[in-house]
Amino acid sequence: MSASITDAKVPPFVNFVIGAISGVAAQVPTHPMDVLKIRMQVSRNTLRNTVLQTFRTSGVFGFYTGLSAGLLRQLTYTTSRLGIYTTLFDIAEQHFGRLNYATMISLGMVAGVMGSFVGTPTDLVLIRMVADIHLPAEKQRNYKNAIHGIVNVWKTEGFTRLWRGAVPTMGRAAVVNGTQLGTYTRAKMLLEDTAYIKNDIQLQFAAAMMSGIVTCFASIPIDVAKTRIQNLKQFTRSPTVVATIINITKTEGLTSLWRGFLPYYSRAAPNTVITMVCVDQLHKIYLKIFSR
Repeated sequence: MSASITDAKVPPFVNFVIGAISGVAAQVPTHPMDVLKIRMQVSRNTLRNTVLQTFRTSGVFGFYTGLSAGLLRQLTYTTSRLGIYTTLFDIAEQHFGRLNYATMISLGMVAGVMGSFVGTPTDLVLIRMVADIHLPAEKQRNYKNAIHGIVNVWKTEGFTRLWRGAVPTMGRAAVVNGTQLGTYTRAKMLLEDTAYIKNDIQLQFAAAMMSGIVTCFASIPIDVAKTRIQNLKQFTRSPTVVATIINITKTEGLTSLWRGFLPYYSRAAPNTVITMVCVDQLHKIYLKIFSR
């Protein structure tokens, strides 16, 4: 991102547009992993059984259940988080010079919290659309698409219920974005400084893969708790993320907090690579065209 840009800076509005394009580009090929991850987290199925159940129930298209919600999530959450992070990074860099790792993580956490609050309704609908397969037919929500799901929740549960699980969602986003964006930027700087990799795309790819490993390991316990909370059907007050994590640990074991790690990482790694490479390349294209 900005670490590879010299003097010219991309306008804030363009940062948000680039974030939207990058998020959508990453969501389409990695959505099946999102589906598998969510279904494993709301059940005790193995990855193999989850794949077979999805295929038997809905065929190949079953792996793209909830795609409309996934794309709308990118247009809200990812647009906001990447736009805010890039803008904050540029401002901080202009005032303080080269930033340290802790500052990068902090900026990523701020961007993640703000972006996740905007994107929580779409995240809620995505989880419910994907998790419907585990409910009896008479209890399935059967949202037709993301907009139908949002309207349905608003009408039947109330407007504020669109933000069910907002706190764990923001907590997860703080961890994910702090580690993902901060580690990506820092890793890219380190690789540039050591001159191990000189090619732009290879540099971005290596930094994104390093970022993906750190991000997944640190964030999946919160993601499991968030998924369980947002999939609840009762209208009573939602449990806290800490209470959910403790309950999962007691009833299912500590390792259950990393349930769905393989599809989570299989989705997060290419998603991070595609997103961050797109962000960097679109920044360069914009500067090349408009900074002459």
